[in-house]
Order: sequence, then C-alpha cells, then structure tokens
Amino acid sequence: MARQSSQALPGYAYGDPARIVEAQEIRAKGCSVCARAVFILGLPMCSNNLKFPACRQDRKNGHKLTPEAGG
Repeated sequence: MARQSSQALPGYAYGDPARIVEAQEIRAKGCSVCARAVFILGLPMCSNNLKFPACRQDRKNGHKLTPEAGG
C-alpha cells in the first residue's frame, strides 16, 4: 500500500497572485533592488553588512526597495 503525497500548495501560494509574483521577483533580485546596496565591481553589497533575506526582518536598517523597484 503506497502512501500518497499531498497535492496541496504551500501556504504562501494561497493569496493575492500579484503579491506572490512581486515577492518572488524581489527575492530573485535580492540586494540589487535595495536602496542601501553599494555596488562593488558590479556586485551588490549591503552597506549595513546584513545578509538577504534575513535583513528584511530589521525594520530600521534592513532591506528597503529603491524607487525604481517600487519602494
């Protein structure tokens, strides 16, 4: 008797599709869309020495979108 796996979607998939797609795009671009990013040799580096996505939890010094990215 084989055990069947769940066909349910992950919890984050039950919501507004536009917000889900926006969150996935921001996660894919990471630090490159952050207003606090400093570009060194073409690579985005955090000026506050934080790591993405953990920096999103810091409200004061964490991830902040640039105006071009919708922030």
